[in-house]
Amino acid sequence: MDLLRSEWIKLRTIRVTYVLTIIAGVFPLLIVVLVAALADNVIDITGSDLVSMVTQSMVLSALLLGVVSTLSITNEYGNGTIRVSFAATPNRRKVLVAKGVVALAFSMAITTIVMLVAFATGSTILNNRDAILSFDSHTNSAMVGLVLLSGMLCLLGYGVGLIIRNSAASVTLLVLWPLLLENLARIVLAVAKVKDPTVWLPYQSALRMVSTPEFSSDESSGLAAGIPLAIVVIVLVAVGIMINERRDA
Repeated sequence: MDLLRSEWIKLRTIRVTYVLTIIAGVFPLLIVVLVAALADNVIDITGSDLVSMVTQSMVLSALLLGVVSTLSITNEYGNGTIRVSFAATPNRRKVLVAKGVVALAFSMAITTIVMLVAFATGSTILNNRDAILSFDSHTNSAMVGLVLLSGMLCLLGYGVGLIIRNSAASVTLLVLWPLLLENLARIVLAVAKVKDPTVWLPYQSALRMVSTPEFSSDESSGLAAGIPLAIVVIVLVAVGIMINERRDA
């Protein structure tokens, strides 16, 4: 517990943590409020539409929280403070696992809070405008999928940071992976006439977790769509921990 408490103090004393967390929280709330308040015909808006609005707008928030996780480890290596942590706890694996656990808990907690606040705010505005909202298991699955996606992006950034150790390079890779590299790979696979290229793209596949049937007609959507990304995350984190147990701090 002392180790976890120590890592939590380190995470919350980094200024960029507050900046990125505020942006990650304000952006989806602003989108949901504006759409719910300004939509012309709210009668056509369903509960599934509201959930999709929340989850899709929070994908960027999940990525920003992944950046927070990345910086939580790369800043320590960049400033040399990781040596103090390893000196106080010679078992490096315990230190690295504690950092990952704290970052993961923070990311998933913030995602859950912002998601529920955005959902409650949107529901209140739409109900006051006489919208009729109904929900089902698919909408619940999308909301759970968002929290899981946030956790995986958090650990993805953490794993990349463990391996690269450089803040700029790690954040660049974390951002370019979903926004550019996988999209380019998708185009190449499509040109090569590969059937359902998304299956081969971990991040693109994981995005299906946050989709409702009305937002995406893809039959393979659902929580199982996040398995490829989960495998990549587990491998990267495991490799990162093994490397840092043997490499000089």
